[in-house]
Amino acid sequence: MTKPEKRGNFKVSREEWITEARKTLIKEGIAGVKVERLAKKLGVTRGGFYWFFKSRNDLLDSLLEDWEQTNTAPLFNAVENAGPDGQKQFDQLVRAWITEKSFSPAYDAAMRDWARTSATARTRVERIDDKRIGLLTDIFRRMGYDDEEAFIRGRITYFHQVGYYSIGIHESHDIREK
Repeated sequence: MTKPEKRGNFKVSREEWITEARKTLIKEGIAGVKVERLAKKLGVTRGGFYWFFKSRNDLLDSLLEDWEQTNTAPLFNAVENAGPDGQKQFDQLVRAWITEKSFSPAYDAAMRDWARTSATARTRVERIDDKRIGLLTDIFRRMGYDDEEAFIRGRITYFHQVGYYSIGIHESHDIREK
């Protein structure tokens, strides 16, 4: 049985707990994502948390799902909205990365940091990495590359992007597009 989003005298929603957990993960790392600390930041007691989540692990699972939805789905949507042309798909995917409107590099980096200490997070990150590399591989196939070349190009492009954010390079959108 699922519980309604808000009921009774609750001051914050399930989404607000997840949003605060996301902000905390990005700013402080996974060690900062504690129920008591989140409640304090939200200005509520711990009791409301348990209306929406069974445990901290339930919140962490929801955070992993949130990351997949907010940081991966937009990449796939950008490609889908570009139509069937591989070059246009690639351009739209790169634009999503560069503009950072629908994709948060900080959220990705925080997830990767968490994955270094959690098998659950590592498994999810690896699965999402494989999905994203698969997306790029498909784009390169549509651009005319054979399967092996498309896969290699997909991996190189993806690893470049992850590395770009990992090193903390900061360039203007114009320079990145060039």
